[in-house]
Formats: sequence, C-alpha cells, structure tokens
Amino acid sequence: MKIIMRVTTAFLAAVSIIAVLSTVGLLTVLSAAAAADLPRKEPPPPAPPVGKAPIGKYPVGKYPIGKYPQPVVTKG
Repeated sequence: MKIIMRVTTAFLAAVSIIAVLSTVGLLTVLSAAAAADLPRKEPPPPAPPVGKAPIGKYPVGKYPIGKYPQPVVTKG
C-alpha cells in the first residue's frame, strides 16, 4: 500500500508541474499575441514636393495622338 501512495504522489506532482508549465507557456503566447495587436505610432508621410514641378503645365491632350511637341530651338 505504501508503494501505491508514493506512485500516486509522484504522478500528481508531475501532473502539477506540467500544468504550471503549460499555464506559463499559454500566458506567454497570449501576451505576445496581445502585444502584436497594439497600435504603433508610425512616422508621418513625407511632405509632397511643393514648388518642384509646375502643376498643370504639362501639355497633356493638346497634341494629336502619335505626335510629340517640337523642341524649342533658340539661337544662341
């Protein structure tokens, strides 16, 4: 009868250790998943290049299809 008590006690101790390790692992995974869902502050988008190119000045649609505007030749 004494051997049955020792085996049962050892078995319950092993089961309790497994339960504790499983709980710690589960909490670790859940906290990592919760941290992945938290919003992060992102840097603002880059400012558009104002004044770098003339807006609305490109001659789109002013020439027939297939024809390109002639280059401006200056004397100099």
